[in-house]
Amino acid sequence: MPRKKLDFPNFHMRPAQNGYYLIRYNENGRSKTKSTGTHDKRRAHIFLDQFIANYKMPSALPNALISDIIGSYCRYRGLLIARPETLPYVFAAPLRLLGNLHHEQLTQTIINDYIIRRAAEPTQGRYPARHRGAPVSEATISKELRMVRAALNWATAEGLIDRPPKFRVELSAGKARDTWITKAEAARLVAACSPHIALFVRIALATGKRRGAILELTWDRVDLKRPGHEFIDFGDDVGKKLRGTTPIAGHTPLIDALRSARECAVTPYVIEWRRKPVRDVKVALAAAGRRAGIPHISSHMLKHTAISWMVQAGVPYPRIAKFTNTSIEMIERVYGHHAPNFAKEAIDAVKF
Repeated sequence: MPRKKLDFPNFHMRPAQNGYYLIRYNENGRSKTKSTGTHDKRRAHIFLDQFIANYKMPSALPNALISDIIGSYCRYRGLLIARPETLPYVFAAPLRLLGNLHHEQLTQTIINDYIIRRAAEPTQGRYPARHRGAPVSEATISKELRMVRAALNWATAEGLIDRPPKFRVELSAGKARDTWITKAEAARLVAACSPHIALFVRIALATGKRRGAILELTWDRVDLKRPGHEFIDFGDDVGKKLRGTTPIAGHTPLIDALRSARECAVTPYVIEWRRKPVRDVKVALAAAGRRAGIPHISSHMLKHTAISWMVQAGVPYPRIAKFTNTSIEMIERVYGHHAPNFAKEAIDAVKF
């Protein structure tokens, strides 16, 4: 079986017969050697650290086009995020409309022209019929330009270009989503789901975790051994998306569902279908939502629902933040109005 190609080579250092320290590594399947030029072990380690740092540096981009910078940024960023396959979609429009320009040509006038052109285009998505020719939203355009700016800032920090971007993105980043379902609707949704989707819904509503964290969850991270101390370890954080460990002790319906699913599991993954891990639940969840009379249901709505229920129940914000791995600032800004006493003092003050 061939070895898996490494994204970054392993470097090994050892002395040669002549006493000089050598660095050995594999590049594109070929073994390479680099002499440190010294017999001194300490100096050799200094050389090794500098050699690795230089190796990690992206290639210089003289007269760089925006397309060159975005390409380099995607290669760098793709190693750090959970779903690198989404990057080409995010950058598709910027590459089409800005890709042939040099980075210093991205003036505010060019950016404003980009906004006008994008706003005149119809939305292109996975399900075109759903958009019915609606124009591209401000939130989408804002995200595209913020990603371009992130790529340019990265290129500046790496020394690939000589100046950071100066353009402004004077667009709304989008209204914070505040859609949630009631517990009665949640019960209908679970009843309308096939077993593996029902388990996904139960985990999402019980933990407030994102879709990716649940779909990547494996049975070795679900601890049901000690009654009263059950928990789920969702693994390491991915970028800014926090995961962590969530207790589920006392949540009898979820614990029972997990035990039943584990008895008939044939893969290491908690959410499986036809002997394979599930890559996405978007279509199946939407279909179950239609059967349950809950249109436009999504996995992100389940996370919103879980936090909304906690706020409505008066759970303190710091406890919700720790339980769901969500910042207190986010809970206050997006979900604060669900609190039982939200704005009560202000309303009482203006009564007459």
